[in-house]
Amino acid sequence: LCGNGGLFLDFEPERGADGAMTGYAFPDMLVELIELHRAGKRDAAHDLFDAHLPLIRYEQQQGVGLAVRKYLLWRRGVITSDAQRKPGPPLNAAARAEVDYLLGRLARRDPRAAI
Repeated sequence: LCGNGGLFLDFEPERGADGAMTGYAFPDMLVELIELHRAGKRDAAHDLFDAHLPLIRYEQQQGVGLAVRKYLLWRRGVITSDAQRKPGPPLNAAARAEVDYLLGRLARRDPRAAI
């Protein structure tokens, strides 16, 4: 299994990984990417990954990554609050706007991201 926040999940199955043991606010995408790979649909798997990469990257920031993931999961209706325990910092208004912008861009390429 690969980890590293899924940053290289597009190539990991091609190198022998069976899947990912990582966090990302769209775990359904991680599953679909592996299924596409197993079905031999390399271009579709890479296209799906490419659509999500800006959010995957944004979510990997030191210090606020968990806040980003929780905010996305909250926006998706998976959790009821994006609050974190201390010392975890909340997202400020600028970061929320950036995540919302990336989410809107993703929704144009992956309809499941439309919230």
